[in-house]
Amino acid sequence: MAQRFQLLICDRHGFERSVTLTRSITLGRQSLCDVVLPDTMISRNHLRLDLQGDAWYAEDLQTTHGSFCGDQPLGRRIWTPGASIRLADGAYTLTLLHSDQSSSELHLQAILETAQLLAEEVDLEDLLEQSLDKLLAISGTDRGFLMLLEDGELAPRVQRNLGRELEGHIHLSLSSVQKVFETGEPVWILNVAESDQFHSQHSITRLELKTILCLPLLLQGRRLGVVYLDSRRPIGEPPDRETFEAIVALCAIAIERTRLSEENLRTHVLATVGQVASSIVHDFKNGLFVLRGHADLLGLASDDPKIRHHCQKILDSVDRLTLLSQDVLDFAKVREPARETVDLRVFMDTIIEPMASRAAELGVHLHAEGPSCRLKLDPGRFVRVMENLIANALEATVDLSGEVQVSWTPVAGGVQIRVRDRGRGIPRKVLKRIFEPFFSYGKKKGTGLGMATVKKIVEEHAGTLEFQSEEGEGTEVIITLPEFPISGTFKNLEESTGTHRTLEGDRE
Repeated sequence: MAQRFQLLICDRHGFERSVTLTRSITLGRQSLCDVVLPDTMISRNHLRLDLQGDAWYAEDLQTTHGSFCGDQPLGRRIWTPGASIRLADGAYTLTLLHSDQSSSELHLQAILETAQLLAEEVDLEDLLEQSLDKLLAISGTDRGFLMLLEDGELAPRVQRNLGRELEGHIHLSLSSVQKVFETGEPVWILNVAESDQFHSQHSITRLELKTILCLPLLLQGRRLGVVYLDSRRPIGEPPDRETFEAIVALCAIAIERTRLSEENLRTHVLATVGQVASSIVHDFKNGLFVLRGHADLLGLASDDPKIRHHCQKILDSVDRLTLLSQDVLDFAKVREPARETVDLRVFMDTIIEPMASRAAELGVHLHAEGPSCRLKLDPGRFVRVMENLIANALEATVDLSGEVQVSWTPVAGGVQIRVRDRGRGIPRKVLKRIFEPFFSYGKKKGTGLGMATVKKIVEEHAGTLEFQSEEGEGTEVIITLPEFPISGTFKNLEESTGTHRTLEGDRE
């Protein structure tokens, strides 16, 4: 019987987890790695573990913070069981261990480890990451993704070793994955070459021997989602089907439990915000109005520069507190947009042009590009969306001599607006909390309601909001607004190709 190995991973806080090693793998920060290590000190592709015969080789992938065996840089070397490798100045310590467990013992251990997910207090994104990693390790497959039912459609939530667009990168079509979800009947193929189901597909001759596992996530007959796994090589010791399906069922229970817990917490937070807003914010704004009036009078009545200076400080603080109270009111209230017909290019110009001086002060290039087109929206509300997104993009690009691009274009059934920067990017842990009320990142004076309010206003317009970000590569925010009837059609005016304007920040 082939030797078995375990990879013991210990992070800087002492938390340990183990991964069964059956094949060569890559470890790193990005989601495409076989094992994801989310610490910011870890490079996107940090370490490669190669299995050659019965020997393991460890190779540092030319990382920024390095990998070390003892006190020596790792480079590439043979890795013997019992030896440890330190990543990025102690962010993680990896140890290779022999495993002498039988298949039945490994299956039992996998069930117990999965059952522990039911007792752990982790957020949904972490749970999904852990669940997919566990299913990949247990099955011995190379790649996979996990989809959940959201707003009536299956949406990818986590994936490993696949491109951003799943269609074309997997062996089943997404329609086949949808069928597994709808019927509850799994696809369990340990040898594609021997499966009559795939003989007619041209891709099989190119893909050679494959394993394909696609199972629904079910809870008491209710469909939650689907998990897809495949392998670019034969699996040496295939998992026991009944055991694996039991583990998938445990993952489904853990996912639903965590999701319900988060929804209950979110509902409680929203209710609390509404109570606070209705009980004190209006009185708070009245007090600020009186304070502003007296500060204005003091400033106008005195020629003393010190008094004027202190009055201005008071007014600045009043403005900031007024903005905070308005954020709370806007977030707490659900309102129908007061739609007006606007020319989107003119509307964007009125927002972007005043921000050119801000871009100049920060040394950032601010670009705006898009055609003249008519759309119905609430300009007074939607201006807050664009100002917030552009201001965030400018702050993310400070000191990086970068650029911020704002673009818009008509799409089928509406319009799509993009705000893109080449700044610092958003850490994965932060990205998944970006719309959480009172959560603030990277701002000393942030209210924590900016992005929550942005999302709320976009949803009031029946639109969608998507964030795409990688640390060190920047962020792109995509707003899709559906067509709101303007004499029955969405019309382009003047130009079909659009204009290009550049507002450059002074780099000096």
